[in-house]
Amino acid sequence: MNFWKLTGQATFALASSLSFVPLYFLPPSAYAQATFSSEISQPPAPPPTPPVNDTRPGGGLDPDDDLCLDLGDGLRALIPVENPVLTVTDYPTFLFYIPVGAEAVQYGEFSLLLWPGEETRHYQTRFMLPESPGVVSLTIPELPGHALVDDQVYRWYFHLYCGTEEGAQPDLTLQGAVQKVAMTAERAQQIEAASPDIWYDSLARVASQLQLSPHNTRLQDSWSNLLQFIQAEDLVPAPFSGEVLLIEE
Repeated sequence: MNFWKLTGQATFALASSLSFVPLYFLPPSAYAQATFSSEISQPPAPPPTPPVNDTRPGGGLDPDDDLCLDLGDGLRALIPVENPVLTVTDYPTFLFYIPVGAEAVQYGEFSLLLWPGEETRHYQTRFMLPESPGVVSLTIPELPGHALVDDQVYRWYFHLYCGTEEGAQPDLTLQGAVQKVAMTAERAQQIEAASPDIWYDSLARVASQLQLSPHNTRLQDSWSNLLQFIQAEDLVPAPFSGEVLLIEE
């Protein structure tokens, strides 16, 4: 038999068997390299997601107190329940449906806290409601220190106080989250198309334009589609009451 043929076959067999040597037979340096390669191939853990949004009221409402009963039945934050809910705006606008006028509420409070932890307050204000019921807006003022930071998640709290007792707990509370993301060409197109993907900006843009052009059928359709997305189609014909009046920051 050909000696060189036998030698080649033996060399191939030896090389093949070495390629399947278990890690515990490898030198320490080779084992460390294999372990490191395995670790870096694992995908990073996904970032935590904030809890669902309380778009319907909760709080310390006394069932025997009729000051807030009518308000509690219809009060609603106009956002999806599931997070994340996004904005590309440094100073976003939040929209709420308030079924009563200003006479039923003494004042409100809005606060924005860093999430997770909610130990750092980013912004807080007191406000008065518009005179008439309807869809109201609250916009973060364009002041130093108020701008939202890219990729940061914030938890917001919308409190209403119907009684006059100083230091009392809020009668009604809505709460939700907002995540600031960077503007991109794709996100700009989504806002232009009134897509729910960039929720806060799409909704605020359509609401603002619809108040200027209430008979524009394209804007009416966009408004209806967005409210249907959050199962609030019953609020499509609700009037726009305007911005809340900020009274303290």
